[in-house]
Amino acid sequence: MRKSGLIFVSILALLFGSCRKNNRMTVGSVIFDENGEWFTEAIYGIRAGARDKGVYLVETNSHYDVNLEKDLVQDHIKNRASAIIICPIDYGASGKIVSDVQKMNVPVVTWNTIVYPPPSAQVIVDSKKLGSATGEYLVKYFEANKINDLKTALVTNDLYSVAIDRRTGFLESVKPLLDDGTLEIACEIKAELREESKVAIRKMISENPGIGLIWCWNQTTLLAAIDVLKQMARTDILIAGVDMSMSIAREMLGNEVKVLAVTTQQPYQMGYDAVSCAVDAALGKKIEPVVVVPVITYTKDDQKALLEYIKSHSKFEK
Repeated sequence: MRKSGLIFVSILALLFGSCRKNNRMTVGSVIFDENGEWFTEAIYGIRAGARDKGVYLVETNSHYDVNLEKDLVQDHIKNRASAIIICPIDYGASGKIVSDVQKMNVPVVTWNTIVYPPPSAQVIVDSKKLGSATGEYLVKYFEANKINDLKTALVTNDLYSVAIDRRTGFLESVKPLLDDGTLEIACEIKAELREESKVAIRKMISENPGIGLIWCWNQTTLLAAIDVLKQMARTDILIAGVDMSMSIAREMLGNEVKVLAVTTQQPYQMGYDAVSCAVDAALGKKIEPVVVVPVITYTKDDQKALLEYIKSHSKFEK
């Protein structure tokens, strides 16, 4: 995997000569995944940003390998990239890579995940807001539908800071419901990947038959909850969570399960803003050290917005 990545960069390096002849700035990009709707959307944003800025973009993939990530960054430097954007793998290890590059006076912009020491700019989403926005909708939903007693299950993960922040944001936003007894956290499980989450969620439901709502911290656990409730024909259990996808949008339009609300990031905007910040930094322009991309909440009762999401995101679906 590492060797193929380096070969890919070496081939791309042959193209730099003609690029420099045209006096176009080169921006190197390092991403750790290119599969699935989320990353596909982000890549579209990166390419659009490069196109609009009129720069030459060199795309590379570290495949979740920090050592390869370091090699790819070094190759971008050797090939005279004016700036680099990275979706970093590791808070500390990737942070050291970024720090070393910036000592060479090459600006680095990270996006999606964060590192330390901080780069020239970070393009991020407020993880607490991802959780709280869903909870804020539920507070209104409970009031509008006169729900005064509901047991809730949380599907969370304490391995990642973003997961912890999403959970914290959600609990803070539903505190009024918890305080007056309208909402009760009946159980909480830790999960991440779709298949393992399905097993855990099914077990959780069987052991807690009174559950009326499941809140999920990310897309894979959200999809797992949808799978399980469809298989069990449990339209009585509500679902809410974080990270939209085409399939989730379609489920929200249907009636096999009740997915009430999903708060999502904007990966296209993150990718686009990362390139824009990197180019501006390379040109010596002042940039904000942290760029926060707003979140969006989609709800089952806004069918028009769901249809618009499907229409605009169909090109990202693989």
